[in-house]
Amino acid sequence: MRIKSSGSGSYVVTACKVLPLGTKAFEGKKQARSLKKILALTEEWRGEALALCFCPGAYFPLHAYFPSNAPKEACEDYCRIEAAHFLDRPEEYLHDHTAYAGSAVKNNLEKHLVLFYHAEPFKTLSIGFSERHPLLFSGSPLIPELHHSLSIKEKTAFLDLENSHVALTVANKGKLEYFNCHPVKERKEAEYFAIHELQSNPIIHDSAIQAGGSLFDKAMTSLLEKETSCHVVPPGLPDGVLFSGRDGSVCRSSAAVKAIRTAVMALEN
Repeated sequence: MRIKSSGSGSYVVTACKVLPLGTKAFEGKKQARSLKKILALTEEWRGEALALCFCPGAYFPLHAYFPSNAPKEACEDYCRIEAAHFLDRPEEYLHDHTAYAGSAVKNNLEKHLVLFYHAEPFKTLSIGFSERHPLLFSGSPLIPELHHSLSIKEKTAFLDLENSHVALTVANKGKLEYFNCHPVKERKEAEYFAIHELQSNPIIHDSAIQAGGSLFDKAMTSLLEKETSCHVVPPGLPDGVLFSGRDGSVCRSSAAVKAIRTAVMALEN
């Protein structure tokens, strides 16, 4: 996805390319060939700033308490310390982290979500792209979702429905209010945990649920709305996003919307 700022808070999508490669395409002997293919997508824009958003197959969330208002560098150090205690091979994981809204407690501590996920193939991809582009961001959809919620007046729920997990994120004005993730092996499990999350979180019952992922379709929407009485909608684009000379529908898949949100966040930060 290539996006340019047109000023006054507007953004224009000037290119959208799709390459159907999953993480398995970067395993074993396939890795070099797949890496070459995906790096070629941005070759004509070599040197331009780039933001990368990865969708890991599994998340390993951890709640930890850090000093309130700790600088970014200090939080990264705290995350590495937590990883050494929480993970068997911490060097094989990446992470994102953010503080919960209104989480300051006694002793000047603040509750954080530290979201771990396997480093590969994302680490290799980041290194490959960094040799061709300045990287403005590299991480999971968590931080772009929080940024997207800044422009929405009410609480926003993001429901991620993938073949390997179901995750619910609730954000309000850029701050995290809730996160939970369930590993799944089949669609029936995904349906069960999605219904459970929506039914057991009254804070989102008055909000539209922005759902996406490989398991999100009309049948899933109908089931969730029937069982939970929640209003389930496709993932929303940031305000002010326009499409140059193309049918905007091709850029509204879950993956495309995540890419656009990430790009807008990088431009605004």
